[in-house]
Amino acid sequence: MSHYNEDELSAYALRPEATDDRRAVEQHVSGCRDCRDALDVIEAFDTALHDPLPWEVADAMPPRREAPPQLLDQARAFAAADAQARELVMPLVDSAIRFREARIDEDPRFYTLAVIRLLCRVANGMHERQPQFGLVLADTALSIAEKLPEPLKARSGWYAGTAWKERANALRFVGRFRDAEEALDRAEESFENDDHVEPFDLAIVEYVRATVYCQTERFVEAAQLSREAAIVFQLYGDKQRYLSARVAEASSFYSVDRYAEALPIFEAVASDARAINEMWMLAIALANAASCYTRLGEFEKAFAYYAEALSVVTDLDVPSERARIFWALAALKVESGQYEEGMPDLEIAQKQLASFGLMNDAALATLDLIAGLIAIGDTDRVPQLCRSVAAAFASEGLSRNAKKALAYLSETVGSGNAAPDAVRHVRTYLARLSAHPQEEFQQLQ
Repeated sequence: MSHYNEDELSAYALRPEATDDRRAVEQHVSGCRDCRDALDVIEAFDTALHDPLPWEVADAMPPRREAPPQLLDQARAFAAADAQARELVMPLVDSAIRFREARIDEDPRFYTLAVIRLLCRVANGMHERQPQFGLVLADTALSIAEKLPEPLKARSGWYAGTAWKERANALRFVGRFRDAEEALDRAEESFENDDHVEPFDLAIVEYVRATVYCQTERFVEAAQLSREAAIVFQLYGDKQRYLSARVAEASSFYSVDRYAEALPIFEAVASDARAINEMWMLAIALANAASCYTRLGEFEKAFAYYAEALSVVTDLDVPSERARIFWALAALKVESGQYEEGMPDLEIAQKQLASFGLMNDAALATLDLIAGLIAIGDTDRVPQLCRSVAAAFASEGLSRNAKKALAYLSETVGSGNAAPDAVRHVRTYLARLSAHPQEEFQQLQ
């Protein structure tokens, strides 16, 4: 049996949600005593860093001495507590119903720091797939933190801060942004009450806050927070979080049409990601840089970046993302006048996006197709395609502004004088609407 080395287990312990083969690691560790023991030691050491005792021992320890028995005993105690927490908690978290019915925050057996930490780790992995369950896990961790025995409660600042941070993460995924901000305030307060607060933990809170600000159209503040968090992540050597924060910063600039400022950040991320073989991050950065070049009218560079991004996601075998990039490349071909190749590719892209259930993207791709058909004078299908776009957006729930944009499209197409630029104007507006829900639609003059 092959085993995971210390670097691989350390990377998983630090950020399991970013581990490419997370499920394989978890399955292996659950059945391999050697790797489980090694991971226990790594996690115990990480936990111990948030306790005052290691720092007190370190201050008193002369150089070049072996680790004192007191510190080793504490690491063993942390490992044992983590093992007990897993035994209690893990059989319950594979089912949201079973977990709720267990009411572990009413059972004193679960009133430990290790259980809080484990609940936070599981919640972190749930947010994208089951954010409501992630919220339940975080709230349970917070409830337990309130019920800890006094000796433990005095040492619970970091654990409570982590639980508040995971609550904020879950809330942003379910769209409760004001509640998420309040949870982040509580996370900062808890971390700062810890005797040995780490800038790294506060930087994670800043990064999550930046993502919330992006969702609430506070893009300038989001860019600033992302930049500050990235600096800390870089100092701590967390390359994945560093790159994610830089992407958030660049995306904030992009969202307010500051493409010239977003572009060099995306290109820098692409360069860094390529150097450390972070291929998913490379694909994201390349595609976004290509979009910047498209908005800046530099089509040749946009083509090159889209082509490379498409190659990367093809190798990564992420079909839905490949369909999105293939669509962007096809739309660029049509916009730059390469109709013979671009129009068939747009037809393919629209069908692929629909097959993955990406109906909003499929509707936007249909608008790209409509613009191309009008440009080449093939307008027979245009009214029917316009109706399909309206139906697609209606099924998602139309806002007043979206209705105005689609009414303008219908009127323009119905007049027989529609121009490709008018269709692209509607398409660009609808694509921006999720990030700018209050933005009024303005007719193309």
